Amino acid sequence: MKGTLSEFELGLLRQRARAAFEQKAQRGHALWELPVGFVRTEEQRIEKTPDREVQQAIEGVFRKFVELGSARQTTLWYWDEELLLPHVIPGTAGREVAWRRPTGHRVNQILKNPCYAGAFAYGRTAAQTVVHDGRARQGNRRRKPQSQWKILILDAHPGYISWDDYQRNQRMLEENGAERGAVKRGPALLAGLLRCGRCGRKLHVNYSGNTGRVPRYACGGSRVERGSAPCLSAGGLRLDEAVVREVLSAIQPVGIEAALRAVEQLADVTDQKRESLALALERARFEARRAQRQYDAVDPDNRLVAGELEQRWNKALEQVAEWETRMTALDDSVDPLSDAQRARLMALGSDLSTAWDHPDTDVSLRKRILRTVLKEIVINNLDDPPQHELHLHWQGGVHTQLRVLRNGRGRHARAADADVVELVRELSKIAEDKTIAAILNRLGYKSGQGKSWHAHRVANLRYYHKLPNYEKRTDWVTLEQAARRLNVSTTVVSRLIKEGTLPARQVVRYAPWIIEVADLELPGVQTAIRAVHKGHKLPRIHPDQQKLPL
Repeated sequence: MKGTLSEFELGLLRQRARAAFEQKAQRGHALWELPVGFVRTEEQRIEKTPDREVQQAIEGVFRKFVELGSARQTTLWYWDEELLLPHVIPGTAGREVAWRRPTGHRVNQILKNPCYAGAFAYGRTAAQTVVHDGRARQGNRRRKPQSQWKILILDAHPGYISWDDYQRNQRMLEENGAERGAVKRGPALLAGLLRCGRCGRKLHVNYSGNTGRVPRYACGGSRVERGSAPCLSAGGLRLDEAVVREVLSAIQPVGIEAALRAVEQLADVTDQKRESLALALERARFEARRAQRQYDAVDPDNRLVAGELEQRWNKALEQVAEWETRMTALDDSVDPLSDAQRARLMALGSDLSTAWDHPDTDVSLRKRILRTVLKEIVINNLDDPPQHELHLHWQGGVHTQLRVLRNGRGRHARAADADVVELVRELSKIAEDKTIAAILNRLGYKSGQGKSWHAHRVANLRYYHKLPNYEKRTDWVTLEQAARRLNVSTTVVSRLIKEGTLPARQVVRYAPWIIEVADLELPGVQTAIRAVHKGHKLPRIHPDQQKLPL
């Protein structure tokens, strides 16, 4: 009985202590280690650290995340720029920090902590109870939704961002980790935006082509059930081009404003780097001065202590020299925009398509622009006529429809035009493949791959479309053959054709002339030929001149 009562009393004491702890937390008193950038006052309140370097570093993380849209890209940017982030030294109430290179986990901690939004939160996690060997045990702690937090006090203390900015960052992180995913460097611009119009699942991206850069969107939703076929698939080149054209036409009015913001952003990024380096240099100089004071205060004869302090002073001076070198390199690498560059930037703002297609425009930037204005795109395939039906869901709630032609079954986008096929069909009756290739090139026609023609490509086209091959015939001749038969030059025959004396026809410009053999025996043709043989000049006859019978 005594043991039971003692166990009950211990449980009651734990409950009372826990209730007192939560009551104090409800009043906004922080009883745990504060995140970096905050300090605890004597009244157990939370304030921002007075260290300007720490404040600037924390604010820079949020600014860079909004700019890049990904926690991972933010971490990589800090590694590329060799910038450090502060870490709290445990047991110092947040007043002493150590500077280290950031990790992805560390950046996520800063972005997800509501304390940086000026909010006091408690009970964001809960222990997961599991049954092991017939006994209930506490497992790992899991994050709870915001609606299930025990305590949430807004504007409890000064923050680095507003609560609305914090909520926006959480939605962005959630979208990056969900089906939509973060922006990646692949060439598929609509990755994470397309949704299947049949099953409602997100489409994934496959790459093909000689260089592996040709995207294709596919939905394998129906394959979840064994034996089912995939829902749909669509080539990415036409879809990306059509959606980009639609988006650029919608945001064209704000192009000038975007150009002005780009100019400001160039200056902001440089100022952010310079401010970070300046504060780090100031801290390094302070450490060097403190090391010097410590070295000056020691007895020179005590070499065990003086030697160690001298080494610390030398290391501090090396840090100062390193930060000064980086400041100088930054100033030398940044050149202000000239008037010509500024005018060029404003011209690109008025013509967004040129800026979009510029080779120096990053793919991730294009994707972020699309995700800024588009929430998702629902796609469906239509067969009659073959086309893609796109429903664009814009961020403002407006829905628009877009239809993009697609290849029919058994067709591909690199097929020759129907006009070229019909022209080859006619030319193959009167000319060889080499001659046909020369005619097509002179007319400016290209193959399905956008290349010029030669005999082998013409032969492949005839084989694929089952076009007839060239066969020599005896009922008609070409201009050169007619000249040989009449024993005159090709110039004489061309003049007879131009004047209308000798009937002839041509499939297309630059194609061989087709002359019936029987027409070579016409009286007018024979009279002209005999005059040429006798050395007489042919009378000039206008083609439209009307011939009167005698």
